[in-house]
Amino acid sequence: MGDLAADLGISRATLYRWVGNREQLLGEILWSFAEGGLEQARAYADATATDPGADWIARFTHRFMAETAAFQPIRRFVEAEPDAALRVLTSNHGIQHQRLISTLRGILEERATAGFIQLRLDPADLAYVIIRVAESFIWREFITGEEPDLDRAADVIRILLS
Repeated sequence: MGDLAADLGISRATLYRWVGNREQLLGEILWSFAEGGLEQARAYADATATDPGADWIARFTHRFMAETAAFQPIRRFVEAEPDAALRVLTSNHGIQHQRLISTLRGILEERATAGFIQLRLDPADLAYVIIRVAESFIWREFITGEEPDLDRAADVIRILLS
């Protein structure tokens, strides 16, 4: 943060006032990348889903997970600072996590309102669980040492929606 403040020609106090702490700034940066990935995932699901309900949501989520897992700036961040990165990406208090849940909740409500899917859980709770499943399968190499398995995550999501 000190180097960034110096590059901008401002004091550290001003930088912190503008953006909050380092994790908040990183969360905003990562969210700006996520928004593009969410748009790409939506287009992919529109083009490939066999039904506009559970399969659409599973394909949307799978594609977003794949985009996230393969995005080199995020991978480098997670590899270089796994604890901080996972906090920024997956913390209940983090920008990224909360906005992903909100976005997915909106999608679930949109799909349910259109009659494409019947939700058996509250949309906010279901969105939370789906995002947690996605996060655990994307980043499990850093959590448990196992390889990511996005297909298995998509299968779990389909089961949650069936």
